[in-house]
Amino acid sequence: MFRGTFFHTLDDKARVAIPRKFREQLPAGDGDAKVVVTRSIGGLATLDAYPLSEWEKLEERIARMPQFQERTRQFKRQYLHPAQELTLDAQGRILLPQDLRESISLTKEAVFTGDLEKFLIWSRTFWQQQKDSDDSTIKPLSFEDIGI
Repeated sequence: MFRGTFFHTLDDKARVAIPRKFREQLPAGDGDAKVVVTRSIGGLATLDAYPLSEWEKLEERIARMPQFQERTRQFKRQYLHPAQELTLDAQGRILLPQDLRESISLTKEAVFTGDLEKFLIWSRTFWQQQKDSDDSTIKPLSFEDIGI
């Protein structure tokens, strides 16, 4: 599971290091750890990043959806079509494609946040805006509030 918040900087080639704690959760398979990164849906300006094995589980669930319904086709266009399979280099970095970076206005400072089976990649600006909004509008939650 992915948990925590980490701050990293993109280099001049648009590579960014995956936080060490997150890299430890990525199965290496044949020696190359892979993640699938796509644009988040639901209004957040983030990227969703899945270990390849978790992405494949998601693909299996999507394959069971009614393929000829417009909602399914729209979901595929918004979530599957922009997805990119990326391989971590020897330093644990990924090269984020330009279209994905532009979709969240990511230029230099990235924020990584754990989201259980995946992690999110934010631009520092959007992360700070969301954090400020959450801090000012959401009352502090207790475990009882969410049924735990």
